[in-house]
Amino acid sequence: MEKARIEAIKEAINCILSGRISTPEELYSLKRELGERFGLQRVLKNSEILEAIPPAKRGRKIVELLRRRRVRTISGVSPVAIMCNVGCPHGRCAYCPRGENAAQSYTGREPAALRAIQNSYDAYAQTKARIQQLEAIGHKAEKIELIIMGGTFNAQPKEAQEFFVKRALDAMNGEESGTLAEALKLNETAPHRAVGITFEVRPDWCKRGHVDDLLSMGATRVELGVQTLSDGIYKKVKRGHTVQDVAEATAILKDSALKVLYHMMPGLLSNEENDINMFKQLFSDERFKPDMLKIYPFLVMPGTEMYEWWKRGEITPYSSDEAARVIAKASKFIPRWCRIMRMQRDIPAHLIAAGIKRSNLRELVEAEARRFGINCECIRCRELGLKMLKEGIEPDWNSVRMNRMDYKASGGQEIFLSFDEMAHDALVGFIRLRIPNAPHRKEITHDAALIRELHVYGEALGIGESAYGAGALQHRGFGEQLLAEAERIAREEFDKKKLVVIAGVGVKEYYRKFGYRDDGVYVSKSLQEGAK
Repeated sequence: MEKARIEAIKEAINCILSGRISTPEELYSLKRELGERFGLQRVLKNSEILEAIPPAKRGRKIVELLRRRRVRTISGVSPVAIMCNVGCPHGRCAYCPRGENAAQSYTGREPAALRAIQNSYDAYAQTKARIQQLEAIGHKAEKIELIIMGGTFNAQPKEAQEFFVKRALDAMNGEESGTLAEALKLNETAPHRAVGITFEVRPDWCKRGHVDDLLSMGATRVELGVQTLSDGIYKKVKRGHTVQDVAEATAILKDSALKVLYHMMPGLLSNEENDINMFKQLFSDERFKPDMLKIYPFLVMPGTEMYEWWKRGEITPYSSDEAARVIAKASKFIPRWCRIMRMQRDIPAHLIAAGIKRSNLRELVEAEARRFGINCECIRCRELGLKMLKEGIEPDWNSVRMNRMDYKASGGQEIFLSFDEMAHDALVGFIRLRIPNAPHRKEITHDAALIRELHVYGEALGIGESAYGAGALQHRGFGEQLLAEAERIAREEFDKKKLVVIAGVGVKEYYRKFGYRDDGVYVSKSLQEGAK
């Protein structure tokens, strides 16, 4: 590092530690002023300054001042996305890109793909680099949601799948394990714990045996590439599976206590009316009802079969404004128990031949929704942590109430319990309780109910760290109360004798405090009187 840059960092640190700089606006002005004074080619990064401050002097206010992209961890966990360079066994869908040295369905220029290429697709190196990156910009990285992306991951030999996951866990654990089972066990008390592991999977690669393999690798959530609910469109784009595969995969996953996320692609050989009806069907037809959505409007990508269709004038993708209008109108069908995770892919605009080239689709959707008088009530739009960050609200803890929604899904009964701050219609935390329909796992007996998710929203705190300040949401006991009520409902209303929880390996210690014990890939607890 050049001498001038080092001196500029020292001066910035002195200004921060002395208290002369205490707001993001003051920090921004200081960095610009130092850049000019020291003749820096690049403005100082917050991460550079934070890294140079001795750990003993990194007070909470200083870390919060220098932390960037708070939205990354405001939902309570730190996402770490890594990529495996694999293809798909059925071939290639007509819309699917695959860039040079990229996993199938990726261009190689997405942030996660760039990190993967930079680290030669090594799971250990990708995971370690991402954790270091998060910590360098001031985020806690003790509670990690590991997301494994790229092609059809579980179409590889099982040994390759297990090795990839093991190496990611080795990076979190800070030491190597001989087997995946050892790595999973070690991660239960590791400094960086996997509170969840997500796999991207095709619906036709999500049968019972596939799901068993995913569970053995620590899976807590599965992302299904659904795209549409039309067999006719599946056939035209050479998708290689059917709507029935989607319904079957969804049922197997839910009855195995897993969370289910759908990737949906409005604009794929469709129009506004059909797409809005598709989203309506998603949540009215009990065969589907995903817990989460990623909405990726169709894009025309060079090198794909549909690129040739577009050049011949046979298809026209949505513009940014058209996509925003469709999603805004569809959002009125999104229930309060579903979370819209993303609204567009991280593909650089210059790589897109036609379609959405603006990077702020979510903002466009929100503006369109306001224009139509539509209020999206999905989980993300109501999270108290995000409302505090974006809207600056102060929680009214006296208005917090426990609420309940029941609905049928995939032949079973879902109970969505939540703590809501009623003054601002903000979601504090929730639990997904399921009465299964046809589970195949031996741990899930006929008298068992399932916990598929327990989540308290708010900025990620360290493991065991106490809630601090008026705004801290985690570790206030909301999770314990939700769990106790779920136990009561399962026992008293459904006469269940056992509660089975899909607990991320890094969360099992939490459940053990409440009497849960290891039960195969799950943790479970007897609900019978006198049981311990």
